[in-house]
Amino acid sequence: MRNWKRVAGLLLATLALPGCSLFSGEEDVVKMAPLPKVESRFQAETLWSRSVGGGVGKFFSRMSPVIDGEHIFAAARDGKVQAFNKQSGERLWSRDLSDLPVNEVRRSPRLASLSAAYGNLYVGSENGHVYALSQENGDLVWQADVPGEVVAAPAVEAGKLVVLTTAGRLVALDADTGEFLWGASDEQPNLTLRGMSQPVIVSGGVLYGLADGKLAIVLLENGQLVNVAKVSSPRGLTELERMVDVDAMPVVQGDELYMIAYNGQLVARKLISGEELWKRKYSSYQDISIGGQDLVLTDERSYLYAVDRSNGREKWSNTQLAYRNLTAPLALGELVVVGDSEGYLYWLDQADGRIVSMQRLDSDGLYVAPLVDGDMLYVQTRGGDLVALKRP
Repeated sequence: MRNWKRVAGLLLATLALPGCSLFSGEEDVVKMAPLPKVESRFQAETLWSRSVGGGVGKFFSRMSPVIDGEHIFAAARDGKVQAFNKQSGERLWSRDLSDLPVNEVRRSPRLASLSAAYGNLYVGSENGHVYALSQENGDLVWQADVPGEVVAAPAVEAGKLVVLTTAGRLVALDADTGEFLWGASDEQPNLTLRGMSQPVIVSGGVLYGLADGKLAIVLLENGQLVNVAKVSSPRGLTELERMVDVDAMPVVQGDELYMIAYNGQLVARKLISGEELWKRKYSSYQDISIGGQDLVLTDERSYLYAVDRSNGREKWSNTQLAYRNLTAPLALGELVVVGDSEGYLYWLDQADGRIVSMQRLDSDGLYVAPLVDGDMLYVQTRGGDLVALKRP
C-alpha cells in the first residue's frame, strides 16, 4: 500500500506540471487557458537578478526564499544554498550541501524547504534530513535525521524547530543543537497529495494540517495533543474522490483561524474556542493570503477568489488563468499578485479581480508565491533565478 501511495503521489505531482499528460503523445487531460490579452498599466522594475543553482526543475516543490534582517536566502534542489544582500543582490556566501559526506541513499541532498531564525538557516530535504547553517557564512552548525520528507518549511519559536514530514510525523528539535525533543504522529490515508501544511506556532501551540481533512493543535512545550478540528470530510467512492488533504498553511488573524482543504471547504473558526464561524465550498492545496478584509485564494483549477473573511461571502472570482498552474496568491494593498507555470507574473485589482498588468520573468516558470519585504518583491523561478522587483 505504501508503494501505491508513493506512485500515486508522484503521478499527482506530475499532472500538476505544465504540458504533462497521462500517456506520452496523448492530449493533455485538461487544457491550459490561453494567455490573456492585457493592456498593462505598469511593469514592475527588475532591480537585480541572481542565479541560485539549478532551481527545482520540474519537480514538485514549495521551496521559497526567506528573509532575515538584511539578508535573503535561497536554495536549489541539487544542494546549493546562497545568501544575498536583499537590497543590492550582492552574493554574501554560497554553500553546496552535496559536498557533505552522505550515505548511499542520500547522494543528492534534494533540498525542499527553508526557514530562518536565531542566526541560523534551517534547510529541509526530501531525504528526511534537516540542516542548520550559519546565516553569517553558511557553515554547517548541525544536521539531523527526521522520519519522512521535509517539503514544508519548519516553524521556529522558543528555541524549538518544529518539522512536519510527509510520513505524518510532527517533530520538535532543539534549534541550537538539532537534538530530538519530542514527536507526534498521525495516521495517513492510503492516498495523499504531494505536499504538507507548513506548521504555525501561536500562543504556545503548534497548528498544522493533516491529510485526513483535519487540523491539529499540539503544545509546543511537549507535543501533547490539545485539539483536532475538522476542515473537510472524505466523500466519494474512489480514493481520489476521498482525498481531503489540508496542505495549506493555517492562517491566524487576531482571534480567528482560517483553513482550507483539497476536495473540501474553506472554514473560519475562533482560535481559542474552536467555534465555527462559517464555511464555504472551495478546494485548494495552496496557501491563502489576507488582504485587508479579504481572503484571497487559488483553487486547484487555478481560479482566483476573494472572500470576505467576516462572513465567507465571495466578492469576486477570476477564471481567466484556468489550469495555468498558478502559485499561491499574495495580497499587496490594492493589488493581488500571482505567478504561473509559463513564468508570467499577473497583477490583479483586489477590488474586483481584474488583471491590470502582466509581465514574463522566466520561461522556466514560477512555482511559489512572491515574497514581499517593504518596497521590494522577490520571486524565485523554477530555473533557479532569484529576481528582485520594485513594488508598484
